[in-house]
Amino acid sequence: MLVAVNLSFAPPPPYDLGPDPDLHLWLAEWVELMPDRIVHLGSDDGRSHGRLCWDVLEPTGLLHPHCGHCKHGHGGPRDVRAMEAALAIVVSPEEAPPWIAGTLIRDLVYRGGDGPMRPVADAIGLGLVSLLGPDAQWRANGSTAYGEGPRGRVSWRSVTEATFDAAIVGIGNGHAVVIAATGED
Repeated sequence: MLVAVNLSFAPPPPYDLGPDPDLHLWLAEWVELMPDRIVHLGSDDGRSHGRLCWDVLEPTGLLHPHCGHCKHGHGGPRDVRAMEAALAIVVSPEEAPPWIAGTLIRDLVYRGGDGPMRPVADAIGLGLVSLLGPDAQWRANGSTAYGEGPRGRVSWRSVTEATFDAAIVGIGNGHAVVIAATGED
């Protein structure tokens, strides 16, 4: 017996995180799926972008993976001041959703498509920008994960000891978020 199935090849509608999404749950699930991503969503307690990024990344070992005290050079920032300098790109709230999605989804080593989880990454990006509000201040270390705009995907200032990394940090509306991705070839 032959059964006809009507399959749609249209892209699915965007994920709706709702007006009050539980972004903590979404982000926790994301980190489980993508272990080379570091995600922090918390309260804005007055830390600068660089201090916040440093405080989130320091316990991961990504700032000093070898020893932290040896004499050979390492690629990441050595202190909060250097981290602040690395987060030199100002990203507008309007531009932030694709930067967030790119940092969440993109493989930094092997260029390719974003895959089927891109709509979820887009929804998370929109949800975070909505949560932090239109006056939020966003900073990034470069455009290595961001390919949608004219800045390209080739330039960044390291925020970790990884060969490749991307970070976006946002502060606004009483909330603070750090999203970092790493890659090794």
